[in-house]
Amino acid sequence: MKRKLYILLSTLVFIYLLLRAIYVPLVHDEIATFFYYIQQMDVNPLAGANPDANNHILNSLLSGISHKYLGYSALSIRLPNLLSFILYTFFLWKIGQFLSNKWTRVTFYLSLLCAVYFVQFFALSRGYGMSMAFLFGAFYYCLTLYAKSSARNVAFGLVFMILAVFANMSLLPLIILLAIVVKVLVLKRFKEYNTFKSVGWIVPSVVFWIVGMYYAVVISFKMKNEGALYYGELDGFWKITVKSQLLMLFETDGMMAQICALVFVFLLVWLVIKGLSADKFNSIFDTHYFFFYLLVGSVIGIELMAIVLHVNYPEDRVGMYLVPLTIGSFCFAIDKQPQSFSRLLLISLAIFPVHFLFTLNVSKSSLWQVEYIPERFYQTIKNDTSAHGYGATVGGDGQRIFTYTQKIYADTTSPKPNMMQLWQKTLFDSNLNIVRENHPARYLDYLICKPQYIQSILPLFDSVDYAQDTKFRLYKRKQPPKLTKLREFVTSPKSESTEEFVEFYHQKFDTLTHDALQLGLTLNLQSLQHPFRARVVTEIRNSKTGEKLDYQFFQLNWMYQKTEQTETIRQRFIVNNLKEFTRDSPIEIVFYLWNIRQKPFTLYGAKVEEFIVND
Repeated sequence: MKRKLYILLSTLVFIYLLLRAIYVPLVHDEIATFFYYIQQMDVNPLAGANPDANNHILNSLLSGISHKYLGYSALSIRLPNLLSFILYTFFLWKIGQFLSNKWTRVTFYLSLLCAVYFVQFFALSRGYGMSMAFLFGAFYYCLTLYAKSSARNVAFGLVFMILAVFANMSLLPLIILLAIVVKVLVLKRFKEYNTFKSVGWIVPSVVFWIVGMYYAVVISFKMKNEGALYYGELDGFWKITVKSQLLMLFETDGMMAQICALVFVFLLVWLVIKGLSADKFNSIFDTHYFFFYLLVGSVIGIELMAIVLHVNYPEDRVGMYLVPLTIGSFCFAIDKQPQSFSRLLLISLAIFPVHFLFTLNVSKSSLWQVEYIPERFYQTIKNDTSAHGYGATVGGDGQRIFTYTQKIYADTTSPKPNMMQLWQKTLFDSNLNIVRENHPARYLDYLICKPQYIQSILPLFDSVDYAQDTKFRLYKRKQPPKLTKLREFVTSPKSESTEEFVEFYHQKFDTLTHDALQLGLTLNLQSLQHPFRARVVTEIRNSKTGEKLDYQFFQLNWMYQKTEQTETIRQRFIVNNLKEFTRDSPIEIVFYLWNIRQKPFTLYGAKVEEFIVND
């Protein structure tokens, strides 16, 4: 492929990714990354940042800088990954130049520019995209060492390895393998590196690599010990890793797709053995087997980590680095074959550009679709206000929290709508029957869910909208619950303080004649610490044991870009199953502000209204 044609194709793909970065709604994991890391520029797990696999450190840091200077938008927090696509295409072109056959080179470029699932990460703020850009840089600098010694390229290769790891910690085993390859290649020409200039390049980069890998390993073990490496399963490499890659690449992991994958693997192994045996294995250090060695080594490493350290097999995006390794292995192995034979085999990779053309869209991601909430759902709920001056209540399962909250955060109009109340899947038995006497969403105005999760209360609601992509429905209660106001509680203003907890309401109940209460909060406060990381919580506790029976919250920095006196916060919670909770023991209901980081704030006043809720 000629350079000008490659630049044109890369530019077209970049424009497509730019449009996706602007128009595709933020996905669940991006929003979680934003609220936990990007918004607060709190990215170091060793310095108190939330230790979770969601935090791709370099991505969180660069996206945080972009957000700080460009403001809040999907494009601003995705920009670092989008720009890294330029670096990716540069190194992809350079690596392709190691292929001698024109058609193999064209296929290599098309496959790695048009693998939909793979390239879409350059338009998401998740770190996987930029990690591939840095990884391809490391690949290129390593490949150059096969032909000639270059201390400069050794140094650049080691630096790119560390950048790739801190953009995506799942690359750790691969980066170790890559470093071993670099070491072997350097030792083969050790005398050529025995100069002052070479030492000046290599020693600092080796120190940088060792220090970087040390902290990467420490962070990885810290996350493992805290249960943060939860993604994936231990059910086997094929079942978890291979099937998930097929599902993400081609949107199917059926038997036919698995058979094709198995045939592809056998064909790849046969091509490598055929190429090596053609010259009696004298070409074992040929660049044509570089990707295959890394692929085999990565699979062995994954198996060893699963068996020895009980690290889950990588699932979908966590194992996405296997995609370029597989495509690279195949293309480079074919490049050793006769031209007529290679063209026939290359047809199998035509699926990538064809699939790319058929799946073009700027409306959705092929991942995280189940959490997507249409904007029209949000607008319907927002525009429905109650007679008591609070926004309509809305419920859903735990997977909806970030996608719904982000809509509130992005909405700059006042007043803000009510936060979503959640229920967990643990409240249901294997037949999806609720295990409590009453469904926690019984008295809410709107629900976003599938009908199987509200079987017991479905007659109380009408389906008013439907999302085709996710199969979720928007339900509206046929008759609003009846509210009877009992009393109100006023919290006096407080001067600036760093108190961790401020109670607005704390009541003990021995028995109750009604099953549900609504607590409505009107709150005025201000903090100059933006974002002000604070949570307003309603909690039901067993008075004797202290056990938490129910816990609902809304977090201020997830809903408000700034916490200012000029914006009145009005939210309400509905708590139910109170008769069930008080059957064996008295309960306490506490409504309070939790100042998570104990930052200074001023409370100008708070009022809680208590209502009895009935059908």
